[in-house]
Amino acid sequence: HANPLASSPPPPSSSPPLIPPSPPTQGVAAAELAFQNSLWYAKERRSMRSLSGTKDQDAVADSIIWQPSVRSMLLFQKAVAEGGRSMLYECVKLADNMQVKERTGDEKGALVIDERLGFLTPILKGFLTEVGKEAADLGIQVYGGHGYIKDNKAEQVYRDVRIASLWEGTTQIQALDLLGRKIMLQKLKPINEHCGELYAQCRPLLFSSNAGLRSRSWSLLGHTLEWHLMTYRIAARAASDKEWISSTSVDYLMFGGYVSLASHWLKMEAAAVNALAAGSTDEDTEFYQAKVATSAYVFERLLPRTRAHKAGINASVSSLMDLQANSFSFDHAR
Repeated sequence: HANPLASSPPPPSSSPPLIPPSPPTQGVAAAELAFQNSLWYAKERRSMRSLSGTKDQDAVADSIIWQPSVRSMLLFQKAVAEGGRSMLYECVKLADNMQVKERTGDEKGALVIDERLGFLTPILKGFLTEVGKEAADLGIQVYGGHGYIKDNKAEQVYRDVRIASLWEGTTQIQALDLLGRKIMLQKLKPINEHCGELYAQCRPLLFSSNAGLRSRSWSLLGHTLEWHLMTYRIAARAASDKEWISSTSVDYLMFGGYVSLASHWLKMEAAAVNALAAGSTDEDTEFYQAKVATSAYVFERLLPRTRAHKAGINASVSSLMDLQANSFSFDHAR
């Protein structure tokens, strides 16, 4: 039967029209929703006993949250959701400050912030959508077979976020925008400024009395220097072969994304360490301790992913370009 309401005019509303979320916001939101769904399930679902001994004494089996492989998935989701939110807030704050400068007639100051946002935007659009997809995929994995069916809504999170790395420019386009237009065409000025900020972030923590902060600030410093030097290496190689920019761009974006994520976690860890030292309530203490523990996960488990991306950046162009177009397949699409 025809829907009698199909031709009815929409009800009057004073609310503004809905604006779709930006791709990086979608990525972070998907990570957060996947984390929330996964966490309660991991606490409720029971299977076997922990290898290190019984954890839930009054139950017939331990919750799967005691399994390290499950915790790895949950920590990834948490790290992306909370760290990605910090990355977004940084850009929102910059945008607000740019509007203030525009309204006060400070065109030069507004331009400086606009250029800074221009550098950060493709990292957020490319990196946060990719790790947001991964977090949503892990949301299905935590549920096992129950995640693949519609009943638990885990698969819907992945379906909904899948568009994020496409609809405002694919990850590959964002990577070219970052490395080609934002960095190379501006003669490396944006990466020099960005790495300068990261060096400044690390400097006061390098000799901290807190062992965790000290270790992770040195780690971030080393990765930042690596990112900085790799950019100059790509520029030198691209002088004779422009394909170096395209062939390295996605690995370059992801390398920068993990370094940026780590820098935000180091900021949160430093704030948490200071708060713990100043004294806090029991609830606040657990909150800050969780920040420190998640930062350790990011630096020990996620930041090392840059090793694979570095290898991709240093790989030869010929490994991608030597295969002739007609040689990809000998039975179709020739």
